[in-house]
Amino acid sequence: MLVDLKKYMDWFRLADEEFDSRLDETYLAVNVYRQPLYPQSIGQWLTFYERKWDMKHVTCHGLRHTYCSLLLAQNVPIQTVSKYMGHSDSTVTLKVYSHFIPDTQGIAVNALNRLTE
Repeated sequence: MLVDLKKYMDWFRLADEEFDSRLDETYLAVNVYRQPLYPQSIGQWLTFYERKWDMKHVTCHGLRHTYCSLLLAQNVPIQTVSKYMGHSDSTVTLKVYSHFIPDTQGIAVNALNRLTE
């Protein structure tokens, strides 16, 4: 699925250059008129890939959860992740996803140990 997503993003950027318009990254999935796809369309894409690759059932909500979890696991600041998720503030993100945030206490202890060596 990631290969196809990359192809889609490449197409999107190429179309953007060809039509000399500014790339609007507000939406991940848009039609040729740069309007957001209907949720049913995205669901149909997911069903297509489930069948194509014999995958377990995938939902838009599940992909959203995975997206947030991956960002946090890569140490993207919580404020940034909250903004990308559309949460009202970072406490909403922390309540749901705090278990995905890497152990920063260990990082702090190691940094202090290096300073005292």
